[in-house]
Amino acid sequence: MTALVLAVLAAWPDPGSLHVLEAPKPAKKKLRVYIDAGHGAKDNHGNTGCLCQRECDVTLLTADRLYEALEKTGAFELKRSRTGDAEPSYPKRLAEAEAWKADAIISVHTDARGEAYAWVPPDAGQTCYRNEEVPGFAVLWSPDGEKKVIAARERLGRAVSRRLSEIGLLAYDGVDYGGLYDADAVDGGFVDIRGPKTRVYFLHASKVPTIIIETHHALDPREVQRWTEPQTHAAFASAVAAALADWQTAP
Repeated sequence: MTALVLAVLAAWPDPGSLHVLEAPKPAKKKLRVYIDAGHGAKDNHGNTGCLCQRECDVTLLTADRLYEALEKTGAFELKRSRTGDAEPSYPKRLAEAEAWKADAIISVHTDARGEAYAWVPPDAGQTCYRNEEVPGFAVLWSPDGEKKVIAARERLGRAVSRRLSEIGLLAYDGVDYGGLYDADAVDGGFVDIRGPKTRVYFLHASKVPTIIIETHHALDPREVQRWTEPQTHAAFASAVAAALADWQTAP
């Protein structure tokens, strides 16, 4: 086992170490936040994880829990991009968010990184793929568009990255992102640098400040297990709520 892997395992925080931040107080003007469950469009299921789970199913659960937790704070007006079996296209989601006059779009995803190897999880009955060497969250945004929107994306992305680290989640180091994303000044933050034909549509086409949160590495059984824990979802939602409040009050 490499020294890098040993260091990662030693640094891996216990699920119980994640902590929930204090809920922000409602502002005079509530932010309108559009919560997107990544993928789930027709014929777009996203990645397949180490337990053969589909990304679109995981993100729907995460987005629903995030919605419920943010709603309880009373600090936001909220709308979801998809519920149940709905399969809205990405253009339809952006159009809906813009028509609703969203202040921000938070799109939740999982990531699949590195060179994976085959294995058969207990009771799975099928071959899946795993990789434990590149754990962590990543927050993505686009440098394309109007300067005001770019600046807002950057501030939101950095606020979320800081708060996710604060609750105890590991930030991905970007080792497999070469040519796709540039690391930002804040750990876990990345800027889309792909060419015009390959850049992430949902990030660059949006007129609303939009970020993607890769909540965890879907090929890493430790991270997948962590995201079955209610404490993880509670801490994640508190970090997003705190980051949105930071973003709203930032100069």
